[in-house]
Amino acid sequence: MTITHSHHLNNRRLIKSTASAAAVCVENLGWWKTAVNEIQSWPEYTCQPLRALPNAANSLGVGNIFVKDESKRFGDSLGSFKALGAPYAVFSILADEVFRQTGVRPSSTELRSGKHAAVTRNVTVCVATDGNQGRGLAYGAKIFGYRCVDYIHSHYEESVRRAREDAHMNGWHFVSSTSWSDFDESIPETVMNAYMVVVEETLQMLPCVGDITHVFVCGGVGSIAAAVFMGLYKHFQELQGLGYSVQIPRFVVIEPNQADCLLQSAKAGEIRQSYGSLRTLMAGLAGRGPSPAAWKVLEWLASDFISVSDSFAVDGMRFLAEGCEGDIPVVCGESSAASMGLLLNSSSNKALRKALGLDEHSHCLLFGLEGATDPQIYEELVGCTPETVFEVQKKFLATQIESLLIILTLVVIFLQQRIFPDYWSDNFISYQSICDPPLD
Repeated sequence: MTITHSHHLNNRRLIKSTASAAAVCVENLGWWKTAVNEIQSWPEYTCQPLRALPNAANSLGVGNIFVKDESKRFGDSLGSFKALGAPYAVFSILADEVFRQTGVRPSSTELRSGKHAAVTRNVTVCVATDGNQGRGLAYGAKIFGYRCVDYIHSHYEESVRRAREDAHMNGWHFVSSTSWSDFDESIPETVMNAYMVVVEETLQMLPCVGDITHVFVCGGVGSIAAAVFMGLYKHFQELQGLGYSVQIPRFVVIEPNQADCLLQSAKAGEIRQSYGSLRTLMAGLAGRGPSPAAWKVLEWLASDFISVSDSFAVDGMRFLAEGCEGDIPVVCGESSAASMGLLLNSSSNKALRKALGLDEHSHCLLFGLEGATDPQIYEELVGCTPETVFEVQKKFLATQIESLLIILTLVVIFLQQRIFPDYWSDNFISYQSICDPPLD
């Protein structure tokens, strides 16, 4: 029998020892406000939407489902949260290098203008990638003016090995969301700080943050999950400090069963590598081992670790693209859709539903952290192009705007009738006539 998922409940969550172990990492993440403010000042920056899926929630037997949609982060060609981490990390590297050589710390605007090109053009940065991280680094090279080298291999771990070796040999900077003792260990924290943009946007758009009971994030080496959980945990702590009666949500990490380093580490109570083949459709999550910095945060904050088969990702991609019973369709890539697939499968699996504590009162927050980063694979798996889904999405939003304008018009008429009743008795327009089609 094929095992489709494996679940581990973290009994070390929020205990004193894991909190102490994570303390240094938490302190390093304290600079996330600086990162958020910097990135939000970039001319390309646009807040990415939060999608409410009420019909999906009703169909799956939960109270609410929200999906943070990163499918157009810095445009369709990037379309991933990873477009935040690498460019911001390199901005920090370049600013440090300019300061080291000139004694002046430049702004991002000055770096963009080429004012310090004599320094930046001699800087080379490399990254190991399955695609998204490399695109982010190339985007940073385009706007800040440095040389970048992307390493892409059939196995991500081989890309990492080669990139590290060449960086050592050539004196390059190696950007990674995983910390390495032989490289600048501040870079992973810098990357995670940049990921906090996703959290900040989510908190600004959620209609009632305190109602959220479950948060689902796909794993990989753990950096984005750690950033999301840390940001949300701090916010819930602040709400509790203000006297609100809110509970910390369950923080659920999902990863491929062939790249389950976080699940294995949670079971062992210490960092462990995955025993799987790393051959998974969810290539962006195919890490052999966790980032040490991220792991300390996850061991402290994550409530559940679950590994799933590739079918969960495909199910999630298709379900989101279809738009359940009138919900807005969402483009979500294979490395980020497994959380939706997990909810979908839990609706017909009582044991899984019980293990995750899901019921009709659950309010679920999912992070769709990439779009169709490989349009060909997306079309093969979903059955339509991402452009088709985006077009339906566009029409859906246009209809919503039209409906809102009608409602606003009716409200204005109602108020005017109350304020100027004599005028309206002489110039009669009924609510019904606003909505009636014209007579032939």
